[in-house]
Amino acid sequence: MTKINVPGKLFLAGEYAITHPGNTAIIATTTTGLTIEIHDAQKNVSVAKSNTITKYWQFQMGATEDQYTDDWRYVRAAIKLLDDYVLSHKISSQLSNVTINILSHLNSPSGKIGLGSSAAVVVGIIEAFNVHFQLHLSILTRFKLASLAHLHVQKNGSLGDIAAITYGGIIAYQSPDFSLLPHIEYQWLNQEIVDMPWPSLSITPLKWPANWQILLGATHESADTKVAISHTQLSPQFLSESQQIVKALVNTIINVNYQELTIKLRDNQTLLTNQLPSGYLTPKLALLLAKLGDIAGKISGAGFGDNGFAILDRRSDVLINIWKSYGIDAQIINISPQKGG
Repeated sequence: MTKINVPGKLFLAGEYAITHPGNTAIIATTTTGLTIEIHDAQKNVSVAKSNTITKYWQFQMGATEDQYTDDWRYVRAAIKLLDDYVLSHKISSQLSNVTINILSHLNSPSGKIGLGSSAAVVVGIIEAFNVHFQLHLSILTRFKLASLAHLHVQKNGSLGDIAAITYGGIIAYQSPDFSLLPHIEYQWLNQEIVDMPWPSLSITPLKWPANWQILLGATHESADTKVAISHTQLSPQFLSESQQIVKALVNTIINVNYQELTIKLRDNQTLLTNQLPSGYLTPKLALLLAKLGDIAGKISGAGFGDNGFAILDRRSDVLINIWKSYGIDAQIINISPQKGG
C-alpha cells in the first residue's frame, strides 16, 4: 500500500500576470490538501473512490476511456498520460490494476476553502503512482506530466498551482511559453512534450522566514478562475509593473524585510484592484483588506470570492477575531515541506 499527502496552494503575488508566458508569481503550499492511497487490486480491475465524488470509477489500467468530462476527468487524464509515458519510455511494463482512495481536506463545514483541489488531484495521482510503481521520475518530469493532464482537461491556466504542489514549500514560478515549442499536431495528452525544454519556465524554491506566519482568510464564496481570466484584458504596462513588484517581493523574502513586504504586497493589490472589474473585490474581500491595517496581506488568486491572506511577523489574535466577526474564516496555515528529486 502507498499513502501520500498532497499539499494545497495559495497564490501570494503575481496573479493574473502569471497567465501570460514569462511572468512570475509567488506561490505557497499548505499542509491542508489531499491524502491518496493506492493498493494493488484484489481483482483484475482498477477502482477509484473519493470522499468528494459520489460514484466510484471502475477501469482497466492501460485501457482508460477517452472521456474527460465527468467527475473523474482529472484522474483519468493523469493516469492516461502517465501510462503512455511509462510505456513509450520503457520505464516499466504495463502498470498493474490498483484501488485508489482520494480523501480531500480542501472543504470545511462552511464550504470549499479555495486551495486548488483539481491541481492537487493531478499532482497527487502522478506522485502516488511514481512511488507505488517505483518509476523514479524526476520532479521536473512529474511537474510536466501533471501540467499536461491538467491542461488537457481545463484547456488553460498558468500551471503555477501544479508547480507549487509538485515542489512544495514556497516558490517563485515563471510560466512557460508553449508557442515557442516546435509545431506538433497534438492534444495536451501527447507525452512527447514532456521531454522537450519548456521555454521561459522557471521554478525557484524560496526559503520562508521562520517567524512569518500565513493567516488564511476564507470567504467561502466560490470563484471561477477560468471565467474571471477570460473576461480580463491585461495591458503591457500591467504585466511590466506586476513583474517588477514580484521581483521586489522575492527579495523581501530572501532579505526577511517585513516592512518592505507589506508595501510591495499593497502595491500588487492596488495594481490588481485598478486593473480588474469591480466584481473582483467582493464585499467580504474588501473587508478583509480594510482590516489589515499595517499587517502585510492581500487577496489570493482570482478574486471574485475565495481567499485573502495576511502574513504575520507576530501572533495577531486581534486580526483573527476581527475577520471572524465579519464571517471570514481565519486560520493559520502550515507551509508544506519542500520536495527534492
